[in-house]
Amino acid sequence: MIEGDKYIFRPATLKDVGFLVETVIQAEKSLMGNCGMANHFGITEQELRGYLAQMFDEEIDGCEFSVSSFIVVEYEGKVVAAMGGWLEGDNEDAMPSSILKSNLIQYVMPKEAILKAQENIPITREFSIERQENTYQLEYTYVLPEHQGQMLIQSLMRQHFSRAMNKGPHIKKIQAHAFEGNKVIVLINKMMGFKITKRLVATNPRILEFYPYDTMVLLEKEL
Repeated sequence: MIEGDKYIFRPATLKDVGFLVETVIQAEKSLMGNCGMANHFGITEQELRGYLAQMFDEEIDGCEFSVSSFIVVEYEGKVVAAMGGWLEGDNEDAMPSSILKSNLIQYVMPKEAILKAQENIPITREFSIERQENTYQLEYTYVLPEHQGQMLIQSLMRQHFSRAMNKGPHIKKIQAHAFEGNKVIVLINKMMGFKITKRLVATNPRILEFYPYDTMVLLEKEL
């Protein structure tokens, strides 16, 4: 049993980009071997890692590829866990996170990768869920295997809950997306007060080329 008082929770910084990239990759795989984001752009996982690092290095606030969105956990000076979260529309230009993310991708990714992704939109759009303005969004979680079972996901969620409440009394809801087949994450969300409010079942069998499961759920928690 690892001692809980040795864990340090703090906002992510640029020095954590390597672990943030790993967090995105592992969350995309969702306990499976298939990295759908790489398939979506027609690139290798290693190439994707490089592009993700470039996007994080841009330091654009307010989306899933923002360093400022993440809280990390250190153990004996090493980052062992991370979780992303941001207030939708809470950035300098009040832009939706989807546009910020798209701009980063357009800026960093090569043209052929963008064209490949556009070809795949008819398949991947089945899992498109619009993020509501003034809701706090949780996205991407990863804990190193040797530190799993230490309730770090729950503790990271509580850190983000506090961050959300500090944004102001007008923030009433936290949202998270999860693959229904990732039963551990769905169960943790439910234990932390989330309820499933939407369920998307893909109809195109090719969806499994891009995602580890064919069903996604939207979970919500009232603050």
